[in-house]
Amino acid sequence: MANELWGTFSIYDHRDAIFRKSLITFDRIVIPIPNKPIGNQTLEELEQLYADASYLEKNDAAIIYNWNSDEFQDWQKDVLREALSVKSTDSFYDSRLMLQEKTEDLKPQGVNEITSLPVYGAKEEFLTTYSKLNHVTEEGVIIELSQLISIPDKNAPLEEIIALRNSKSFISAKEAFKEWQLKKMPEVLGEKSIKNINLAKEEFEKMLHRYEEEINNGKFKKSKAVVTSLLALGSIITAAFGETQTAIALISGAAPNLFSLKETTSPIWKDLRGKSYEAAGIIYEANRKL
Repeated sequence: MANELWGTFSIYDHRDAIFRKSLITFDRIVIPIPNKPIGNQTLEELEQLYADASYLEKNDAAIIYNWNSDEFQDWQKDVLREALSVKSTDSFYDSRLMLQEKTEDLKPQGVNEITSLPVYGAKEEFLTTYSKLNHVTEEGVIIELSQLISIPDKNAPLEEIIALRNSKSFISAKEAFKEWQLKKMPEVLGEKSIKNINLAKEEFEKMLHRYEEEINNGKFKKSKAVVTSLLALGSIITAAFGETQTAIALISGAAPNLFSLKETTSPIWKDLRGKSYEAAGIIYEANRKL
């Protein structure tokens, strides 16, 4: 696949089996594995994680990152500098951000471009990480696209999830879904034509229904969750967009129980590198209702 969407995790996220949920959202997930237990991790725990991650990697669903705590600490000092207020809290959860920076170095042959997003199991985790950013003096505009979709149960067999991922119809549905979120949505927010906005909304509804149908074809137990994709808008684009509320209302208003779109503000921990937008993260919220 030429352009891929990757999810990055912390060294503890496997305890929530969050990678099972993410396997239907991302082209690949980046799983950090320490060479020895850290904190209250056990050797048995890491051995099972390595076995699962190796299986996923062989099926082009994951990338194993050989985790090194010294490297992480150096990265905090050299890259983040004073951006993160690392106090007495367990900063290893912020490892998602380091892996987001490392994905270019992990690019497999045949992959031209990677969009990587740190993955969070709840909105509180996302806010906790970003609230520690002390170098940001201005908040950026964040567009939150939330969808209520089916996800694999925490005990779903990896073999069945891989079988679904390899289905041509699922691949097609996921690619269309991803394309709308990363390419179409930023364009729609800048649209002045109500007709074009409504057409884009109808297109998204059809893609979301198709995506959900494909997930339900999977032969594994499922549960419902709200999956929120966060898109950080660059200041120039934000100014050019001006009033986005009309587009937001038109896109989300017709299907309040299917998906929602809203504008919020949040600190941005790094520059947008000349891009008009940056994928800021993705959140899985099992107990939330749209």
